[in-house]
Amino acid sequence: MDRLERLEAIEEIRNLKARYFRLMDTKQWADLAAVFTTDMKVVTPDGRTWMTGGAAYAQNLKSSLENAVSCHQGLTGELDVHDEQNASGIWAMQDVIVWETAHPREGWKSILGRGHYHETYRFEDGAWRIATLTLTRLSLDIEWPEGKTLQ
Repeated sequence: MDRLERLEAIEEIRNLKARYFRLMDTKQWADLAAVFTTDMKVVTPDGRTWMTGGAAYAQNLKSSLENAVSCHQGLTGELDVHDEQNASGIWAMQDVIVWETAHPREGWKSILGRGHYHETYRFEDGAWRIATLTLTRLSLDIEWPEGKTLQ
């Protein structure tokens, strides 16, 4: 892989990550699964696989965010292209999410989070796609619905 090919791959991955945030925040669920590999894995910070499958993760995001206003920002991406098929990256992130009533699983009314996405990418079916995703949080400010507190 020459320098130009490496730079083109980096730019394609930057656009991929921007598309991930835009599709999620604008609720374009039908297109969201295409940013992931079919065998994509969501990995917890302690290394456990939490979910497998790009389509399954896209559906999970839909379930979590369909009744919310969200704004995700990926900042200062550090990208390393390993070869023609594989790359990795770390993105500083911030997310602001407000649910109409509450998050369907966690019960939050709103969150403001900061942290990092740790990802791997694979060139699959003619495009770069997210192959693994781990979100580590430095802070998470939670607002609970009125009358509800952390148990």
